[in-house]
Amino acid sequence: MNTSMTGRRLRGIILLLVATLATGAITARAESSFGIKAGYMTRNNSALAGLVFRQTLGKHLRLAPQIGVVMRNSDRDALIADADVHFPFATAPRFSVYPLVGVAFNSWNRHETEVLDFSNENTSCDKDVTHHTNSLGLNAGAGIEFDCTSTLKLGLECKYTLIKHNPNGQFSVFIAYVF
Repeated sequence: MNTSMTGRRLRGIILLLVATLATGAITARAESSFGIKAGYMTRNNSALAGLVFRQTLGKHLRLAPQIGVVMRNSDRDALIADADVHFPFATAPRFSVYPLVGVAFNSWNRHETEVLDFSNENTSCDKDVTHHTNSLGLNAGAGIEFDCTSTLKLGLECKYTLIKHNPNGQFSVFIAYVF
């Protein structure tokens, strides 16, 4: 039998197994939430803001994609996108904690000002030059959340992003509508 054919069959079997396990992990109460976040980014000591979405897949499994912007400070700003997986555990009736892992995409911009000297015209001009660094990395962290009502959540999340050239820590609070 061909090696590539065996590899395809093996991938198909693994995919089928994962789909079967995921289907068995889904609970009757699949919950979704959408909200906003605000916080602090350690890479450039700046504020961050963004949107969060969370989809519960099981009692202790949740997908949590996020997108955000890091405000400019020290001539650096960024666009960040994360695809995290949370493992929530209720510690009180309306309070839960969760570890998280995931993947991250960061697009950092470094702004520099070049002074262009036009000697012939006796004038000079400042030009903003931007350098972009796009990288993929890994997230690890934890969070806590409080269910204020059946349709409103508040939370705090801390995570570290291990990424080439721009590793960073993020501390954020969020408010989300549950539907």
